[in-house]
Amino acid sequence: MYKRMLKCSLIAVIIGVLSALGLFLVYGQSLQVSTRRLTIAKQPDCPLLVLSTGIDSTNPLEPHYSYSVTNRVEKPIIAYAIRETVKLGSGTPIVGTSFVHLPSETLILRPHESRQEDGGFGKASDRAPSEINISVDFVEFADGTRWGEDVGKSGDRLDGQRAGGEAAIKRYREALSTQGLQGLEIALDNPNLVQPQRGTTDSTDWREGFVQGVSVVKQRLIRAKVKDGQAGVAVELTKPFDSKVGRRDP
Repeated sequence: MYKRMLKCSLIAVIIGVLSALGLFLVYGQSLQVSTRRLTIAKQPDCPLLVLSTGIDSTNPLEPHYSYSVTNRVEKPIIAYAIRETVKLGSGTPIVGTSFVHLPSETLILRPHESRQEDGGFGKASDRAPSEINISVDFVEFADGTRWGEDVGKSGDRLDGQRAGGEAAIKRYREALSTQGLQGLEIALDNPNLVQPQRGTTDSTDWREGFVQGVSVVKQRLIRAKVKDGQAGVAVELTKPFDSKVGRRDP
């Protein structure tokens, strides 16, 4: 009886070991394959250190991943762009840019500080990506200097945002001072009121940024009105557009 129980116990142990080994081979290999899909470009002189913090391949056709960015230099950073290159077998890679603008002094990335970011493409084809590569494409420091190839033209877009934001603040401030809150509401409803000055760049990215900058100011004024009425709007119109010119709060 004792020998039979011992034999059964040994068989159970062997089965358990084999099952564990099988699970390790299946899931361990899957984990390694998933991890190898996300690569980070080597950029020794880059002011941002990028580290992978996780990848979710639950849906192989639409993988999502997370990563951290750390300011590795002694200058605050107020904007950056991450380039994402997705390879689908032997075909032409899909390239996109994720742009981050930190619009207030309370949000800027100070020396040695880190932020968490998420990435991932939607379904691009019926094939799972063979590799996803991320790299830093653009960085702007608080002193106005910039770093990077800027293949995604983030600098043009950011310049356009600032031009649009500053132009919008000026026009809406004039409307409020001359016609009051009602006049400002009319101005906000006019989609063509704020336009770039003649002679400015014809860059598509710059012009898209200009429209975005105007929209940002509109949304801020709407929130200020809902919260504090005309007084809140008046205060909002005294604030700079972003952290480069001294904006303190979001």
